Amino acid sequence: MALRKWERTGLTAYDDGPKGRWFTEPNPAGWTNPVISEWELTAEAWTDHHVHDEYAYVLDGQLFVECDGVTVEVNKGEMVCVPGGSTGRYWAPVYARMLGIYSANPTGAAMTKTKFERLG
Repeated sequence: MALRKWERTGLTAYDDGPKGRWFTEPNPAGWTNPVISEWELTAEAWTDHHVHDEYAYVLDGQLFVECDGVTVEVNKGEMVCVPGGSTGRYWAPVYARMLGIYSANPTGAAMTKTKFERLG
C-alpha cells in the first residue's frame, strides 16, 4: 500500500444520523483492516449495534456511552470501546467530536438498531 494522506474537510450532515466523514469506508463485502471515521454530536444521541468492536476516541468535548447497562463519561483525550455484538448509545449533551475506529468485520455485516436523536 502506498503512502496516503487525507486532507482536512468538513463533516457531512445526515438527516438520519450524526455529522461525519469516512477516512476508510466499510465495505459491504467485509474488511480486515480498521475502518476509520470522524464524527460529531451536538446535543444529539446515536445508537447502533455492530458485530465488530467500535472504538470512539474523543477529540473534543464530552461524550457519554451506555452499553449493557453501564454508562461511562469520555472526555477529550480519552477512548471507549463498545464490544462487538453489543448495542452502544452515544450522546453529547453539548458537543463531542470523535475519531471512530471499527475493528475487522470479515462478513461485512451491517449495523442494526440505529437511532438518531436530537436532545433537549
